[in-house]
Amino acid sequence: MIEAILELIVSVVFEWILALIGEVLFEFGFHSTAERLSAKSTNRILIGTAYAIFGALLGFLSLLVFPKISFVNPAIPLLYFVVSPVVAGFSLTIVSWLINRGIRAASWFEYEKFIFGVVFALGYSVSRFAFG
Repeated sequence: MIEAILELIVSVVFEWILALIGEVLFEFGFHSTAERLSAKSTNRILIGTAYAIFGALLGFLSLLVFPKISFVNPAIPLLYFVVSPVVAGFSLTIVSWLINRGIRAASWFEYEKFIFGVVFALGYSVSRFAFG
Protein backbone atom coordinates (compact mmCIF):
# COMPACT_ATOMS: atom_id res chain seq x y z
CA MET A 1 0.00 0.00 0.00
CA ILE A 2 2.80 2.41 0.89
CA GLU A 3 4.60 1.57 -2.36
CA ALA A 4 1.47 2.43 -4.35
CA ILE A 5 1.07 5.77 -2.57
CA LEU A 6 4.76 6.55 -3.00
CA GLU A 7 4.59 5.61 -6.69
CA LEU A 8 1.56 7.86 -7.13
CA ILE A 9 3.28 10.79 -5.42
CA VAL A 10 6.49 10.31 -7.43
CA SER A 11 4.53 10.04 -10.69
CA VAL A 12 2.60 13.26 -10.02
CA VAL A 13 5.73 15.13 -8.92
CA PHE A 14 7.69 13.99 -11.98
CA GLU A 15 4.76 14.93 -14.21
CA TRP A 16 4.74 18.45 -12.77
CA ILE A 17 8.52 18.69 -13.05
CA LEU A 18 8.35 17.61 -16.69
CA ALA A 19 5.69 20.25 -17.39
CA LEU A 20 7.73 22.95 -15.64
CA ILE A 21 10.91 21.98 -17.51
CA GLY A 22 8.95 22.22 -20.74
CA GLU A 23 7.72 25.66 -19.78
CA VAL A 24 11.22 26.86 -18.92
CA LEU A 25 12.57 25.55 -22.23
CA PHE A 26 9.62 27.11 -24.01
CA GLU A 27 10.29 30.42 -22.27
CA PHE A 28 13.96 30.38 -23.17
CA GLY A 29 13.57 29.35 -26.78
CA PHE A 30 10.18 29.67 -28.32
CA HIS A 31 8.92 32.67 -26.39
CA SER A 32 11.99 34.77 -27.21
CA THR A 33 11.22 34.10 -30.86
CA ALA A 34 7.56 34.84 -30.28
CA GLU A 35 8.47 38.13 -28.58
CA ARG A 36 10.42 39.21 -31.65
CA LEU A 37 7.44 38.36 -33.81
CA SER A 38 4.97 39.88 -31.37
CA ALA A 39 6.85 43.18 -31.46
CA LYS A 40 5.78 43.33 -35.10
CA SER A 41 2.36 41.77 -34.55
CA THR A 42 -0.24 42.44 -31.90
CA ASN A 43 -2.11 39.20 -32.54
CA ARG A 44 -2.05 37.58 -29.10
CA ILE A 45 -4.40 34.83 -30.25
CA LEU A 46 -1.71 33.56 -32.60
CA ILE A 47 0.86 33.53 -29.80
CA GLY A 48 -1.62 31.81 -27.47
CA THR A 49 -2.28 29.20 -30.14
CA ALA A 50 1.45 28.56 -30.40
CA TYR A 51 1.60 28.02 -26.62
CA ALA A 52 -1.32 25.58 -26.82
CA ILE A 53 0.27 23.67 -29.71
CA PHE A 54 3.64 23.36 -28.00
CA GLY A 55 1.94 22.37 -24.75
CA ALA A 56 0.03 19.66 -26.61
CA LEU A 57 3.25 18.46 -28.27
CA LEU A 58 5.04 18.28 -24.94
CA GLY A 59 2.06 16.46 -23.42
CA PHE A 60 2.15 13.95 -26.26
CA LEU A 61 5.91 13.48 -25.83
CA SER A 62 5.47 13.03 -22.08
CA LEU A 63 3.33 10.00 -22.85
CA LEU A 64 6.51 8.32 -24.06
CA VAL A 65 8.08 8.84 -20.63
CA PHE A 66 4.99 8.30 -18.46
CA PRO A 67 2.53 6.29 -20.56
CA LYS A 68 -0.19 5.89 -17.96
CA ILE A 69 -0.64 7.34 -14.52
CA SER A 70 -3.16 5.44 -12.42
CA PHE A 71 -4.92 7.28 -9.62
CA VAL A 72 -6.72 5.49 -6.83
CA ASN A 73 -9.08 8.38 -6.18
CA PRO A 74 -11.00 9.58 -9.27
CA ALA A 75 -10.97 13.19 -8.00
CA ILE A 76 -7.17 13.48 -8.30
CA PRO A 77 -7.06 13.77 -12.14
CA LEU A 78 -9.71 16.49 -12.01
CA LEU A 79 -7.78 18.30 -9.29
CA TYR A 80 -4.59 17.93 -11.34
CA PHE A 81 -6.39 19.29 -14.42
CA VAL A 82 -7.51 22.37 -12.45
CA VAL A 83 -4.42 23.04 -10.32
CA SER A 84 -1.75 22.35 -12.94
CA PRO A 85 -2.65 25.25 -15.28
CA VAL A 86 -2.72 27.72 -12.40
CA VAL A 87 0.67 26.55 -11.16
CA ALA A 88 1.97 26.67 -14.75
CA GLY A 89 0.68 30.21 -15.21
CA PHE A 90 2.40 31.46 -12.08
CA SER A 91 5.60 29.59 -12.87
CA LEU A 92 5.72 31.09 -16.37
CA THR A 93 5.30 34.61 -14.98
CA ILE A 94 8.07 34.04 -12.44
CA VAL A 95 10.44 32.50 -15.00
CA SER A 96 9.75 35.36 -17.39
CA TRP A 97 10.36 37.89 -14.62
CA LEU A 98 13.66 36.19 -13.68
CA ILE A 99 14.81 36.21 -17.30
CA ASN A 100 13.81 39.83 -17.96
CA ARG A 101 14.64 41.43 -14.60
CA GLY A 102 18.01 42.73 -15.76
CA ILE A 103 16.78 43.68 -19.22
CA ARG A 104 13.67 45.73 -18.54
CA ALA A 105 11.75 46.88 -15.52
CA ALA A 106 8.63 44.77 -15.11
CA SER A 107 6.50 43.50 -12.30
CA TRP A 108 6.78 39.84 -11.34
CA PHE A 109 3.18 39.18 -12.40
CA GLU A 110 2.11 39.86 -15.95
CA TYR A 111 -1.44 38.86 -16.77
CA GLU A 112 -0.56 37.99 -20.37
CA LYS A 113 2.23 35.61 -19.33
CA PHE A 114 -0.08 34.00 -16.78
CA ILE A 115 -2.71 33.32 -19.44
CA PHE A 116 -0.07 31.92 -21.81
CA GLY A 117 1.13 29.58 -19.05
CA VAL A 118 -2.44 28.42 -18.41
CA VAL A 119 -2.99 27.83 -22.12
CA PHE A 120 0.29 25.89 -22.34
CA ALA A 121 -0.67 23.65 -19.40
CA LEU A 122 -4.19 23.13 -20.75
CA GLY A 123 -2.72 21.99 -24.07
CA TYR A 124 -0.42 19.66 -22.14
CA SER A 125 -3.25 18.23 -20.03
CA VAL A 126 -5.72 17.87 -22.90
CA SER A 127 -3.09 16.09 -24.99
CA ARG A 128 -2.37 13.63 -22.18
CA PHE A 129 -6.08 13.09 -21.62
CA ALA A 130 -6.84 12.58 -25.33
CA PHE A 131 -3.94 10.30 -26.20
CA GLY A 132 -3.17 8.70 -22.83
